[in-house]
Amino acid sequence: MKRFIILTLSVLLNSVMLWAAAPFSFSFDETTGEATLLSANKSISKAVVIPDSVENEGKYYAVTKIAKQAFAKCGKVETVKLPSKLKAIGPTAFAECTKLKSIAIPEGVEVVPHHCFFLCTSLESATLPSTLKMIDHDAFIACRALQTIRIPKNVSHIKSWAFGENLALKSVVFEPGNTRLSIGDHAFDRSGLETLIIPSYVDSLGEYVFNGCGALKSATIEANFDTLPKMTFHGCENMSELSLKGTMNAIAYGAFSDCKKMASVTLPASLMEIGVNAFDGCKSLANINLQDLASLHTIREAAFSGCESLTRVALPNGIKKIEDGTFMSCHSLIEITGENVESEAEFSFYDCPNLKTKKFAK
Repeated sequence: MKRFIILTLSVLLNSVMLWAAAPFSFSFDETTGEATLLSANKSISKAVVIPDSVENEGKYYAVTKIAKQAFAKCGKVETVKLPSKLKAIGPTAFAECTKLKSIAIPEGVEVVPHHCFFLCTSLESATLPSTLKMIDHDAFIACRALQTIRIPKNVSHIKSWAFGENLALKSVVFEPGNTRLSIGDHAFDRSGLETLIIPSYVDSLGEYVFNGCGALKSATIEANFDTLPKMTFHGCENMSELSLKGTMNAIAYGAFSDCKKMASVTLPASLMEIGVNAFDGCKSLANINLQDLASLHTIREAAFSGCESLTRVALPNGIKKIEDGTFMSCHSLIEITGENVESEAEFSFYDCPNLKTKKFAK
């Protein structure tokens, strides 16, 4: 069996040597004294232990890196013990390890790279280190057995689709003490979240972040946003409790659309604009206080379309026009008032069979 392979060319390039031995192959950097795990044998056993150091030509090298695709499609692996001095993991390193059940990433690692655990469909638990700064796009996408995740306080970026399609993911815990965290588009799209608290240090949300989280029952937003992005909670059909504690200037297109069980919501006093289809299809929404929102000056088309349980709406003084379809198909709407409303579009109240009273400035 070959114990090691020395490539003359590699010695000339940063003194890197290659060594191959079942079940792993490594490269070695004589300058730093560090080794990179390049690949694993696809037939590797269920319980994998990556050594903290490996010997080559009488010298020991600390294993600090796992290369791109090193364990990809290793279909028998169930557990992996990573080396204690690990610094970096390559993209897709454990992708499609469909029997991998748990992973604990050691202190020192700063990034979970893109597609690192893509389609690890048996992954039930993942422990992230306090040194972690970024979870890259698609890092844990389609890990359909992952039940909970704790985001360390030094993480400043969760990129797009990082935890998307994690159907068993019931909770995400954001550690206190962070100062800045951005969450990218679709980051938790179609996950199994049941409760959610967005802490005050979250300074940026992408679009569709919690789209289609059908199991979500309650959400609290403590953070301040200029605009709550497009389709943030679209299709969270079981969300019955919503608390907006931070400031917010605008609610974008479809942000709460099809939240069918949301019965009431208290909007922040800072709100100036409610976007197109913002609450479209919120069939249980019976109470919403708009009258006291002194800064609210715009309600866009179809914003409350299909809010079948709304009975009475009092508009604030800043609203001068009711746009097309704003209250379309609000079947229970009996009364709407607006002291400064000067005009309404042709279909503002289309399919509102019980609307008896409109009190406008005109």
